[in-house]
Amino acid sequence: MRTMGYMPTEMELLEIIQQIKMRLGGLMDFDDFCELMGPRMMVETTDMLGLKELKSSFCQFDADGDGKISLDEMKEALKTLLGEKLKKGELEEILKELDLNGDGTVDFDEFVMMLSVR
Repeated sequence: MRTMGYMPTEMELLEIIQQIKMRLGGLMDFDDFCELMGPRMMVETTDMLGLKELKSSFCQFDADGDGKISLDEMKEALKTLLGEKLKKGELEEILKELDLNGDGTVDFDEFVMMLSVR
């Protein structure tokens, strides 16, 4: 956790250990760790970058303003903002990786998670 820049308090560590024991039977794999750390890192990232800046960045991708980044919006943003042109399969793979709730789009929480993990 500290390697990732997250500095838990003693109380947080005790809560995390309790969660691992109760929910995960005392064992944790990498996916469990990511699930456990994701919300914590999102808060850390939000605090570091500032919510206003994050929302502004998100809006650059969310062209239609519906609160979600679709495959087409991601494609356009990568081309326009970053100068990247990916093949359709590559873009779908990226979206699949970022789309934690499986709805086919990237919402603001997933966008922040992407920034905190990368």
